Amino acid sequence: MILFVLACDEQTADRVDATYDTGPVTEVPGGGDGGDDDDDDNDDETDDDEERWGCSDLFNQSRLPIYEVEIDEGDWHHLEQQWKTSDGTKDYVPIEELKVDGEEVPDAMMRLKGNSSCCWYGDKMQFVVAFNEVNEDARFHGLRKVAFDSPFYEPTVLKNRLANWYLHEVGLPGACTNNALLYVNGEYYGIYAHMEELDREFLERHYGDDNAEGDLWKYGYVLDNHEDEEVDTSRIEQFWSSYSPDDTAPMGEPTEWLSEWAAEAMLPDGDGYWCCGHNYYLYDHPERGFLWIPWDKDGTFDWVAYDLDPFKLIYPDYTPHMTYMLAEPEYYRAYTEEVMRQLEFYGSDEMMTALAEMQEQTYEWGLTDPYRYYDEATFQYYWDDLPVFVQARREFLDYVVPRELESL
Repeated sequence: MILFVLACDEQTADRVDATYDTGPVTEVPGGGDGGDDDDDDNDDETDDDEERWGCSDLFNQSRLPIYEVEIDEGDWHHLEQQWKTSDGTKDYVPIEELKVDGEEVPDAMMRLKGNSSCCWYGDKMQFVVAFNEVNEDARFHGLRKVAFDSPFYEPTVLKNRLANWYLHEVGLPGACTNNALLYVNGEYYGIYAHMEELDREFLERHYGDDNAEGDLWKYGYVLDNHEDEEVDTSRIEQFWSSYSPDDTAPMGEPTEWLSEWAAEAMLPDGDGYWCCGHNYYLYDHPERGFLWIPWDKDGTFDWVAYDLDPFKLIYPDYTPHMTYMLAEPEYYRAYTEEVMRQLEFYGSDEMMTALAEMQEQTYEWGLTDPYRYYDEATFQYYWDDLPVFVQARREFLDYVVPRELESL
């Protein structure tokens, strides 16, 4: 099968199409509904995941939350015009009434989400729903905001969810993610990847209340918190002033960096740091220093080739800290050992079971999504391809990873 890639920025514009033998196509599971799963064992397992990961119950893996939005027609038209204009404007508009699984949410607002320069395409808009714009102290099930992600290049709306499942399993700070159904003014609008935002609650969940005050740098240089404060930028400037491990390693936790880079290479992530120096955060932890945080994983898995070598840098000029660090034998060995550790999780029985359950839960909703960008054949193609890709990737990694370690 030919896997084509749709690039979203200049850094990813030159990727090469990949061809691989998918083998027999597995049978697609049946559709699900938005209610609770009747399988008690499955509920127990997903509740265990929720507890282990510390996620809000809105991200319970056993069900699809239903968001019912009632919005003024003029405000809805305003969002549509922003989407069509694609100038990047993302004004919040009020939601007249919001119910989540029947529970009323007061004072909610919504805005557009995503990169307007590449991805505001077609009729299916993407959103951020905020619970704290009117009252900054307001939270809904412990959350300030949730994101609804469904870019035109990701028909399955499962890649963020599966990638973040993997990140959690290998011990990295992935965003809590499941899928959700959105209804607007009484009509089914579509199925989305339903994700937490990288905000104070995210930092508290991963690093604790006392260590959630650090500066959070989107793309490594755009401050994404403390916007209303005067921030000392000397540390981030110093971090970018030299790429030598002798200078950068004391500023953070290199073992964490290697683990995050390895995870992106394993997936693989065709639009993250490892590939392209894109879609990541740097968090300046008060005690541990700079840490890499993965973000925006809808360009993972079969967005790129299954046989991308996890030990090669796709665009080394865009990943200078990784380029310089892996040039040092001790760090390259540590990176290779980390890739080997993560191999246990990738394409494992647990991962394939989780993916099958995600597909069973969401299939009918994706097939009947009224604003999807693709026809049924395209949807079925990518749906069938995802588990086959993961299995093909695992077979490739089983071959190359042990050999690379033995060669050191």
